[in-house]
Amino acid sequence: MFELLKIGITENVKSVEAKRIYFVNALAVLCIAASIFMIIPYIIYDLHVLAWVCILFSPIYLLCFNFNSRRKYTIARAIIFSTMTANVLTLSILLGNKINMATFYLPLIIIIFLLFDKEYKNALISSIVLVTISSIITFMMHHYNFDALIRLKPDSIVFINTTYNIISLMGTVFLSYIFVISSDVIVKYLFQRNKSLLIERNELYESTIQLNKTTKEQEELNILKSKLISIISHDVRQPVNNLLSVSEVMIHSALSHEEMVQLGLRLKESSLHVYQMLENLLTWSYSQMNGLHPMPESILIFEEIKSEIQKIHESLEKKQLKINLEIDAKAIIYFDKVMFQIIFRNIFNNAIKFSPPSSTIKLYATSDEHSLKLYIEDEGIGITDDLKAKLFVNDLSKSRYGTLNEKGAGIGLLLCKELIDANKGCIEVNNKQKRGTIFIITFPH
Repeated sequence: MFELLKIGITENVKSVEAKRIYFVNALAVLCIAASIFMIIPYIIYDLHVLAWVCILFSPIYLLCFNFNSRRKYTIARAIIFSTMTANVLTLSILLGNKINMATFYLPLIIIIFLLFDKEYKNALISSIVLVTISSIITFMMHHYNFDALIRLKPDSIVFINTTYNIISLMGTVFLSYIFVISSDVIVKYLFQRNKSLLIERNELYESTIQLNKTTKEQEELNILKSKLISIISHDVRQPVNNLLSVSEVMIHSALSHEEMVQLGLRLKESSLHVYQMLENLLTWSYSQMNGLHPMPESILIFEEIKSEIQKIHESLEKKQLKINLEIDAKAIIYFDKVMFQIIFRNIFNNAIKFSPPSSTIKLYATSDEHSLKLYIEDEGIGITDDLKAKLFVNDLSKSRYGTLNEKGAGIGLLLCKELIDANKGCIEVNNKQKRGTIFIITFPH
C-alpha cells in the first residue's frame, strides 16, 4: 500500500507538490477502503441502493492513481475532491435528515485548502462553491424535514450514524498519519537531494580551484617562457658575439704570443659563460617538463668543491680573489652528484660575480648526525630585503650586474632551489654584519 501512496512522485517534483500527490493518493485509498467496508453492512441491512453507490463511486477514485502516474496532478485533485463531494451529497439526498452528514463537511473544507492553493485559483474557487452548495442542501434537508428517498429502519439509522462518525474520526486520524509519513518521506528525500547537491557543489568548487590553479601556473609559465626567450636572444647572444669577435681577431690579425694568450683566456671565459648559461636553461626546462628525479649517492664534499674551484681558477685570478676553504676532507653528504655540481657552480660563481677585486670568499661547513651545512661567504655588495624575496622564485628581473659588469641569466638560483628541494635539502641567504652575503645550503648525510 505504501507504494500506492508514492505513485506520481519523482525526483523532479518539488516538496510541496510531492506532499499533495501523496495526500491525493492517501485520500483515494481511504475512500476506496471505506466504500468496500460499507458494502457488506449495506447489504445486510437491506440497503442495496447505498451498496450500489459504493460500487459505482469506487472505480472513480482509482482514476486518481492513473492521472498522478501520468503527472496530470491537477486533474487527479479535481477528481478526488469532486467525487468525495458528490459521494457525500448523494448520501445526503438518499438518507435525508435522519443521518448526520454534516460530520463530513468540515473535513471536506480542510481538504480544499490542502489540495489547492493560490496557484490553482479557479480550482479553489470552484471547490469552495461546490462545498457551499452541498452544505446548503444538507442543511435544508436536515432542518426542513426531508424524508429519505430510501426506507430506513431505526436500527439502520443508528448503525449508519455510528458508522459514519467512526469513519469520519478514523479518516481524520489516518490523514494525520499520512501527513506525518509523507512529511518524513519528503524530508528524507530533500536531505538526500541536498546532500547530493552539496557533493556536486564541492566537486565543482574543487574543479574550479584546480582550473584556476592550472590557469595561473600556465600564465606564469608563459611569462617565464617569454623571459627565457629574451634571455636566449639577448644574454646568450652577447657572449656568442664575443666568441665570434675574438675568433675574427685571431684569424685575421698578426698577434704576439702574449696577445694570443689573452684572447685565448677571453675565448675560454666566454665559452664557459655560455656553457653554464645553457646548462642552467636546459636543466631547468627539462625539470619543468619532466620533473626532477635525483639519484643520491655518497659524496666527499671537500673533493667535489676543490675540483669545481679548479675549473674556474681563471675567474678567480682575474679578480685576484682569495679562497679560504675550511671543510673536513672526510665530510660526506648524500646527494645527486650532477645536481650538486650545478648547485655549487652557480652559487660559487654568484659569489665571484659580486665580490670586489682582491677580496676573500670563505667556504666552511658544520655538521650533525642528520645533515651538513655548507656556508659560502663573500665580501661583496650584499643583498636588499626586496631582492632577497625574489631570489628563489620565477622572477628573472632579479638578475644584476656583478662588480666588473658580469651578467647572469637570473635563473641559476631558481634552479638551485629546485634541485636542493628535490634532494630534501634547503637553502637560505643572509647578509653579513659588515658587508657581503652568506649562502647556507643544508645537505642530508
